[in-house]
Amino acid sequence: MEIGVIGLGKFGLRMATTLVSLGHTVVGLDLSDARVQVAEELLHTVYKADATSLSVLRSLHIQDLDWVVICVGEGFEQSLIITLNIQELGGPKIWVKASNEDHRKILHRLHVDRAIVPETEAAVMAAHQLTNPGMLDLIPKYGGIAIQELTVHNWNGKSLVELDLIRQFGLVIMGIRPAGQHDFAFVPPAHTVLRTGDTLVVAGRAATMKNIEP
Repeated sequence: MEIGVIGLGKFGLRMATTLVSLGHTVVGLDLSDARVQVAEELLHTVYKADATSLSVLRSLHIQDLDWVVICVGEGFEQSLIITLNIQELGGPKIWVKASNEDHRKILHRLHVDRAIVPETEAAVMAAHQLTNPGMLDLIPKYGGIAIQELTVHNWNGKSLVELDLIRQFGLVIMGIRPAGQHDFAFVPPAHTVLRTGDTLVVAGRAATMKNIEP
């Protein structure tokens, strides 16, 4: 995909370089000479440009990109202007880094594809990981679905079909790493027999994970 990243501070540059590492073409925009200079060594194309100008965005063909990620400033006036400009151009889907919850609410009213509040999302994730050791990820949008590692003790000698984890706990087994091995086998067959020390990667509701003793 061709993706624009507007605002090349810490968050924006990390987003942009990660997208490049995933094989996407990234166009970066920023008004800072220093940030543009750093980004030029890392991204495909970088412009020193004012993204609050509709004519500037049009001249850079931002409307032809697949996605735009807006990561500007601490306040949100510039962010909202840029968002409205890109929506007026039509075309790209839009993600925006929101500076706070009020900013996020306004962006939802503007129907952006996603509004991210990094500090809030990181804090929620950290709290869940602190109270649920082994949790790898949390997806609040779908009812608090968690992805977590579980180490087998009580389930030793039982097969996945015997345990029937979907019916009992609503758990989906995504992968298994047998005790003493380094690699995971993904989507293990139902006849797989578990042994003490095996590591399971499971997906299910975060509230349910607390009651499981594998």
